[in-house]
Parts: sequence; C-alpha cells; structure tokens
Amino acid sequence: MEQVVAITMLFAIWEGPPRPTMSDLNFTMAVVQMGIKSWRRMGEDSSHMISMHWLVTISLASLLLLGCIEPQSDSVPEPYPFLTEFSTDTLLAHDLQGELFVHSDSLGNPKRIAVGELFVFVGDSQAEQAITVFDRRSGEFIGYTGNKGEGPREISSVWSLDFKPGKDSGWIYNYPGVLKFLDGASMTEESIRLTGGGTPMSPVWIAGDSIASSGGYESGRLGIYTPDGEFVRTIGPDPPGEISTPMIARQRVYEAVLKTNSEGTSIVVASKNTDRIEFFDSSKMLRLVRGPGFHEPVFSTTIDNQGNTRMQIERETIQGYVSVAVTDQFVFALYSGRSRGWIRSQRYFSPPAKTVVVFDWSGYPVGVLGLKDGAMAIGVSNDGRFLYAIYRRPLPIVLRYEVPALYHTVNNNS
Repeated sequence: MEQVVAITMLFAIWEGPPRPTMSDLNFTMAVVQMGIKSWRRMGEDSSHMISMHWLVTISLASLLLLGCIEPQSDSVPEPYPFLTEFSTDTLLAHDLQGELFVHSDSLGNPKRIAVGELFVFVGDSQAEQAITVFDRRSGEFIGYTGNKGEGPREISSVWSLDFKPGKDSGWIYNYPGVLKFLDGASMTEESIRLTGGGTPMSPVWIAGDSIASSGGYESGRLGIYTPDGEFVRTIGPDPPGEISTPMIARQRVYEAVLKTNSEGTSIVVASKNTDRIEFFDSSKMLRLVRGPGFHEPVFSTTIDNQGNTRMQIERETIQGYVSVAVTDQFVFALYSGRSRGWIRSQRYFSPPAKTVVVFDWSGYPVGVLGLKDGAMAIGVSNDGRFLYAIYRRPLPIVLRYEVPALYHTVNNNS
C-alpha cells in the first residue's frame, strides 16, 4: 500500500507546475529514501529481486529530482526562470543636477528621444517634421526630417525609436506596422512593413537578423519577424492574468518598451503599467525583475454589443517603467510610480517621472539616479557619461545630466 500511495503522490507532483518547488524536492528525496529503506529490508528478508513497485517509485523520484535541478529545454521557455526583487532603498543612490540642453524654441510636443554619437534625435508630434535633430555635444539645432504623412521619407506617428548604442542611424516605428530608416540627419526611403501574428508595439532589431516586438499576440511575450517583416513565432511566457481574461487584454495591460544592446543579443522589456522588467536573449526569457513598487495593473474588461472585448486600465493603476535607454553595459529605466488618476488630474499626457533605476544586462539592479521631477523620456550617450531627459512642462525642454563614473562604459572613447 505504501508503494501505491508514494507513486500516486509522485504523479500528482509530476503533473503539477512545470517548475517544482523546494517542498516538491524535499518530498522527492524523502520518497527516494523510503524506497531505498524498503529495498534494504527486502534484501535482508529474501534473495528475491527488488520489488518492481519500488523500482518505479525510485525511478520516478529520481526523474523528478533531476527536473528540479536541471534546466528545461530552450525550446519551451520557462515561465519565469529567475526572479529578482528589489527596493530602491537598498541601492546606491545619486541625485543628479541637470543643465539646459535644448530650449523650448526648437520643440513643440517632444515624446521620444534617441542619442547617437554625433546627434540627438527627438520625436516631436507638433514640430514642423516628425524628427528634430540636435548636435549631441552642444545642443545646437541641426534640422528637421520626416515630413508628416504615409509616403516615402514620411512619418505620421513616431511610436518608438530603435537606435543601437552610439549609432547615428536607426529605425523609427511608424505605428501601426511600419519601420522606417533614418540615416544621420535625414530620412531614407527604406521601410519594412510588419505583417501577421498581431499588432507590434515596440519593434527592435535583434541578433540573427530578426525583429522582436511586444504587442497584441495570441500567446507569448514577444513576436519575432523576419528581416522582411513576416511574422514567424512568439517567444517567452504569456503575460500574467487569469485564463478567463482574453490574451489581447493581457498583452495590452502589460504593454512594454523594448531596447537591445549593440549586437541585439540582449533584450530588455520594460512594462509601462507595472514595475516589471524582463531580460531576454534572442530566443527566451532569462530573468524577471520586480520592483520597486510591487504593484499590479488594475483593469476591467467588458463585452460590447458586437461581442468584442473592451479593456480599460483603471485610475488606480500605478505607472511603471515609462522609458528606457541603454549602453552596452547598463540599462537605464525611467520609473514613474504615480497613479493614472493623479497623472490625469495634473493634466499630463503621459506619466512624468524622476527616478532612473540602473540595471546591468544580467538583470541585476545596481543603482538609482534622481532627476528633476517631470521627465517623460530618456536617452543616454554610448559612453554612459550623459543622460538626456525630455520635459514638457512648464515648457518643452531637454535637460542633460552628467552620470556618475560608476556607470560609464569601459574602454569607450566616444
């Protein structure tokens, strides 16, 4: 009877969560020991072969024990392989003093920023053209590029920017579904339309000459596309949520901004409506980071008269990581920590913030930088020496902050 109970309990564990807990491990070891003791008793009492029941028990226990120790196959990504939780109280903190880099005369409604070797690029919805270009060292106005529209060299909406660290050329995401290439201070006619799978929200080029993006996918965390923009697959675990909650709603609630290192081998996925930071390589999630607020988004779903699911993010939701900038050594994530209700009451169009959490590319938080309150988006120089922040109130400006030497990029002379 002992054997039957033990085998039944083992199967219960085996059919449970794909990542056994420590209690599962302890139980497994106890069952192995029980089997060995029984085998020894049988050896003392008779010279017969080992009971087949206990052979099965020990084998199953050994398999489960190995499952607890050995990593799962890369072909099926773990739900959350490694979890890091942190509080800003435990991190080295620096309050930075900014200087005026770009004044309001050259800006209308700045929303996005990217920092290259020679230039700083600002996506501005109210400027003469979509992208405003400034000299990176002096802040001098260089010019505009990207006429408003849908044709060649035109942009209707600067949704996100994909400029690798220190590069003066990169891709502008013209929502929905089109990447357009900017080379230096001028738009080119090169573009890629992303098709199939779902609606991409923050596409970036990654290793293997592929494109990855968060977005409205039926499963997984990131969509993967060919260089021609054809959808291939998704990678990573589904966003959190009840099974009864439609996947499209969960994807929207956990909308995220993506950045990569120069080679596209490391990807950071920063959630806007909560304090989740996820680190990927080009095929799977490597680490989930939570902090500093440990808050989940608050949302509701309804079904309209046509049977479509409608989702609303509630006022109680605390805004999380609203902008990200990277070097090849560090990730700079701008954290808001303010509720959507407060943001609306202050008549902000997007969440203002003053806290930058710095991570290394393995996903460990290493420090906190304090900015002037009200920052909307950030960029960082390739050498890590300067951080640039967009502000829209009381007037639209860009401030430049000198970053502590601790976060400078080693062996970079830019």
